[in-house]
Amino acid sequence: MSNIPPRQVILLKAGELFHKRGYAAVSIEDVIDASGVAKSTFHQNYSSKSKLGQAWLERLSKQMKHVNEGFLENPGDRDRRLRKYFFSIRGWLENSGFRSCQFANTAACVIAEEDEELFHIIDQYKRAQRQFFIDLVGTLVSQEDAQRIGTAVFLLFSGAMTEAQNLKATWPMDDALAMAEKLCGVNRG
Repeated sequence: MSNIPPRQVILLKAGELFHKRGYAAVSIEDVIDASGVAKSTFHQNYSSKSKLGQAWLERLSKQMKHVNEGFLENPGDRDRRLRKYFFSIRGWLENSGFRSCQFANTAACVIAEEDEELFHIIDQYKRAQRQFFIDLVGTLVSQEDAQRIGTAVFLLFSGAMTEAQNLKATWPMDDALAMAEKLCGVNRG
């Protein structure tokens, strides 16, 4: 990683640690050790763990926005749209050791009043994710039903992600998908 700027090395290593252990369980010292940078280098790039956490979640948010926009640009066959999205995330869950939504995991350990900026990023991501499901469901149902059903699918998806992590199993994603398809009138063929 010698060609990568220290700021990016720190962010990459912190992201790995935050994902694996959870935001609250990782100290600045853990990030410094994993990054192989001096303490002064860390503090030149990030003034606090919160600022590092913000950069990490902003990067994740941009990545997911790109994924979701790409998906909406080419959603594929009507009866397979939800399945395609749920299965791609299900595969990611399995490959990541069932570490679920990093935004939800971080929100669970952050006190909003003590870290308003970090919580704001989480809130904005969750709002964008809900809107993604409203937009996706809007390709399957009438526009008058898209808001309500899209929100329901978002809640099914979010709950399934949490339970998949808790149970280290994919069946919550499968069951949430089945219900989402039913709500949207999708032929499960």
